[in-house]
Amino acid sequence: MSSVSSVEKKRLRDRRSQQTLRDKKLRHTAELKERVDHCAQYHNDQSVQRLLQVISGLREQNETLLNRQKGLKSLVSSWDKDWEALPNADRSSRNGAYLYREMGSQEPQLPQIQHDRNDLSPLIGANRQTNPLLATPTASPHTESPTESLPANNPPPWNQIPLHSDDFSSVQTIVSCPWLAYPEKITPCPDTPSSALDILYGTKTNQLADMIHTALQRRPVRDPERLAIGWLAYHATRWIISPTPATFERLPAFLRPMQEQLQVPHPAVLDFMPWPKLRLNLMNRWHLYNKERDDFFGMFACCIKIRWPWGEDILERNEENELVIKPQFYETFMSEAGWGVTPEFIARYPDLFVGIDINSIVVELV
Repeated sequence: MSSVSSVEKKRLRDRRSQQTLRDKKLRHTAELKERVDHCAQYHNDQSVQRLLQVISGLREQNETLLNRQKGLKSLVSSWDKDWEALPNADRSSRNGAYLYREMGSQEPQLPQIQHDRNDLSPLIGANRQTNPLLATPTASPHTESPTESLPANNPPPWNQIPLHSDDFSSVQTIVSCPWLAYPEKITPCPDTPSSALDILYGTKTNQLADMIHTALQRRPVRDPERLAIGWLAYHATRWIISPTPATFERLPAFLRPMQEQLQVPHPAVLDFMPWPKLRLNLMNRWHLYNKERDDFFGMFACCIKIRWPWGEDILERNEENELVIKPQFYETFMSEAGWGVTPEFIARYPDLFVGIDINSIVVELV
């Protein structure tokens, strides 16, 4: 009996050891799977590319600042040389005020910084296809910027993503544009929605369109503005997440980033505002509005309007009996001139409209 008991005990110990080994392997396998999922989510090609673009932008800024510093040092050194070249008698007779006046008349030889802005003219009369839902819209031709262009070795415009400062652990950021916190869900989405109804009413087959629809549901927005804002936000997001010539061409000219958006970190939600000058003014004053951003964008959502007749349909049926965007409505919201804002918003935030022709942007509700 004692020998049988010993055998049984040994078997029990072996079973426990094997079970412990299996549990250890399962835990190790689960841990490895979590690491792989984390790497696939946060270390994909798009994320690395965006980080490389941020690094490239910071390097350009540092180089610009170093060039300015060198220019200032050379200017100050030239002042010292001119002072040392004077005879002692002249030095004593020329006090600090005299030197200030004399050197102030000299023009500093600082390096010139070149800027490249996208064409900000409205897309009136642009050549586009008449059915934006069944085929890819053709964006208006990009005219040459009146300002100097960037050097030839810079990346092409479609590969220059704005610098974003969003912290998606913050509730405020998630409320503004929550879909940007899920690049792994956005990447598989098509470059353009299959239907305008995906933006207006949500969908289970396109996560980006559904998240934009859900976010717009928080605001008291009419269907024309809901569809136009959602449509532009969808295509701008697709370009930000997957920058290609095709995704860039789907953006209207007024929504393409200015040089300041490529150099100055700012919240991504500012890139979706339709007026370039308003985006720049808001970027420069964001420290004043950051704490009240939800109230700010809440009022903006109420006051931004599409110049579209009240009560007129924005959808029509095509030959396949599918609801698609009316070509006239598509032409309207793809043009900067098709957007307006009510006087209440301008009166509330007048500093944001410095340098903007108010008559061209204000819209009165009748």
